[in-house]
Formats: sequence, C-alpha cells, structure tokens
Amino acid sequence: MGKTKWMGPAMAVSLALTTSPIQAQERGEVRSFALSGSWTLDAGDDYCRLAGNFTNGEDQIALALERNRAEPRARLILVGEQIRPFRGAETISWSYQPAGQPTPAAYLRNETPDGRPYFNLGMISFAPAGPPQIPPPPYNRMAELEFAQAVTAIQIDQGLVNPVRLETGSMLAPLQALQVCTDDLLLYWGLDFEKHKTMTRPAGPAGPAFEWLAADTIGFGDFASLSAGRNPIRVMVDAQGQPTECHVHWASLPERKNEAICEQLMANARFEPALDAEGNPMASYWFAEPFMLMRPMGGPRG
Repeated sequence: MGKTKWMGPAMAVSLALTTSPIQAQERGEVRSFALSGSWTLDAGDDYCRLAGNFTNGEDQIALALERNRAEPRARLILVGEQIRPFRGAETISWSYQPAGQPTPAAYLRNETPDGRPYFNLGMISFAPAGPPQIPPPPYNRMAELEFAQAVTAIQIDQGLVNPVRLETGSMLAPLQALQVCTDDLLLYWGLDFEKHKTMTRPAGPAGPAFEWLAADTIGFGDFASLSAGRNPIRVMVDAQGQPTECHVHWASLPERKNEAICEQLMANARFEPALDAEGNPMASYWFAEPFMLMRPMGGPRG
C-alpha cells in the first residue's frame, strides 16, 4: 500500500474542512487553535494516519489519529511546542467537545526528527464512555460515525501549563476516511471487508491467552516499552480458528522478543473464529495488547 494517497473502494470523502485562525487567549485560559488547511490521510501496509495542523495565528499544533484495525479506537498523537505538561505531570487529560468528560492519559513524550515535542496519548475511542465488554462486540461503523458527527473539537487541558482546544469541526468526514482506509487494510491482509461490516462475532481466544506464552516472555521490565498503545500483536485467524500469520505493529520491544512472542502464538494460540452475518465462520484477525499475554500476578509459571 502506498503512502499519502486517497484510499477507498467504498466511498469518496471530501476533507476540505478549513477554518480561519482564532486569536490566542490569555495565559492560563484554554487557547483555541483552528484547523489550518485540510486533513491529510497517510496509508501504509499496517496503519492509517489522519493528520491535521492547527493554528491560533501565531503558534502551531499538529494532531494525528493513527488506526491499525477496524475498530472505534485510534492512537492520539500531538506535536508542538504549545503542548507543555506541568513538571512531574504523569497524565494529560483530553476530552471531546462540546459535551465530553476529561479522560486522563498516561502519555509518552519524545521528539520528532526536526526536534519538535511529540506526545503519544495512547488509544482513544470514538464511542460513548462505558466499561469495557469482554469479549468486545463487533465493530459498529454507523454508531462510530454518529458519535463522530457530534464532536467539533478536542480539548487537552488537565496536566498542561496552558490548556488548548483544537477546533476540528465535525469529525464525521475524517472518521469516514479512516473507516475507508481500514477497509483497505483488511483487503491488503487478504480479508473480506464487506463481511467484516456485518459480522456477528469477532475472532477471540479459545481459553486464556496468557497461557500461550512462557511466563518470562514479557516481563515487568518491559512495561516502560509498552505504554501508550505500543507494540500490539496482530494474529491472522482462519475460519477454523487457527493462527496463520503474526505481525507486530508500532514495535517498541526488541526484535528478538517480538519474534519469540510470535513463534509461541503461532504454535499455541487457538481461537473461536469470527462469524459472518449468517453465523458462519470466516477468516479474520485478532489483536493483543502485550499486557493481555502476561500471566496474572501470583499465577503459575510456564
């Protein structure tokens, strides 16, 4: 899959959502930044990245939403000198506007190649807040778009010296673009994205997933490398529930460790296959955050 191209066998989406700059407010207040230009979409072999630049007339902040699967979550990335956490702040809170509640995120800070501050706030969901469901329900594209339509800004406040509000305009069209891009990811992986739109059950582990890895494969010393949604593992699952391929996205663990994880998953993992609209087994995939593959505290060692 090529990068920086317009994706989509299913629909065409216009992202000309330009707005005029908003003047900065006094220090300490929430400062508003308006979208400058249009959203851009970058599509790779295992990710979709939607990005926009925001300005208050003087300063710039870049926002990116990165998605690597067909689900309502995306990784929130912020770049810019105006994102300045308090010294010692362990979390930064973000919220959808106009009606969202602040959600704290344990962020990862780094720098871009040109020296700008980079903040990874981990995975956020375009869905109403609520307790996680196990197993998760099938991805509801229409529910995600309905939620996104009402979102007109993303505010980053608690934990920052100067809170900021990124005036995105309705997020309906950007989320439509991400959905089209992730459909193309499924096609690239050899799956039927139309069946995934109407499937009645996603693929899931047949038994405890932590039993598939030796206890020392992922240790507590790896925690620092796994924050902010990094190093998820994708396992391709056939209609019989057997693993067929293993891939690591946004790798942050050493290559040798990720190879050991995939070798054990391919040898030991067994799944309940995904079901299509008629309840028939179908080929699909399963994502595991590394923490899901670690044995519970005090559990037996493998």
